[in-house]
Amino acid sequence: MEDLQFDAGSGLQIQYRFQKARFDCKHLLIVMSGFNSPDPTVYDFTTTLHHCHSAILWIKDDFNRLPAYYLCQDLDFSIEAGVSALINHIIASVRPEHTAILGASKGGSAALWFALKHDIRHIIACVPQLRIGSYLAGSKWQEIGRVMTGNLDRQNIALLDALLPDKLAKDERLERNIYLFTSPEDTQFSTDIQPALPLLERYQNFNLIETHSRFVNRHEDVTRYNVNLVLALIYQFEDGITPRWGSVHNGARW
Repeated sequence: MEDLQFDAGSGLQIQYRFQKARFDCKHLLIVMSGFNSPDPTVYDFTTTLHHCHSAILWIKDDFNRLPAYYLCQDLDFSIEAGVSALINHIIASVRPEHTAILGASKGGSAALWFALKHDIRHIIACVPQLRIGSYLAGSKWQEIGRVMTGNLDRQNIALLDALLPDKLAKDERLERNIYLFTSPEDTQFSTDIQPALPLLERYQNFNLIETHSRFVNRHEDVTRYNVNLVLALIYQFEDGITPRWGSVHNGARW
């Protein structure tokens, strides 16, 4: 695994890590990061993916030491364009037969966004925020929302809230394989996931995994609980297998 920087132009440097594929694997996995504490910009899934054969691209959401949902600062979307340029660069270099994208929470939102932009067919999104503005305005990450928009007022909250739903609504490539992990214990289930289900259920292979367990009581518990299922998906993608799970439940509380 190498720590690298991508020059996206105009002084924008994007930090990333890259691991070459193992054996004869022709699969590329792109990993987007969620919020972390105390450093909200660290990479996700670095040790979890140790046994994967894929070429793996981790992209760091770190712009002036703050995350930006890989999108913008002061409503300038140069960051989003730079991240897209990096993804295009790696895909052109690796020339994979298949590509998947993975992310949790903020990373799950980014996984959905960049999958649609780059026509990536395999998407694993764990507890993504679909209403980014409202989440930032009501969370401890308000400062990040202010940096992203310049002023996290009602108008800019609505602008951020509309980004992902609008992109999903306009997407015509409905043959994508989407695996969305959630839980009724996650407070964002009713605010972000349920309202977006009509948009997501248009996809031919949309899979909703709902976890109800005494070990899942918070938003961040959902991804930890489901790491084995996430890995099971990636291992199958690496061999060209695309499972169809549909709407399923796991955990012992159902």
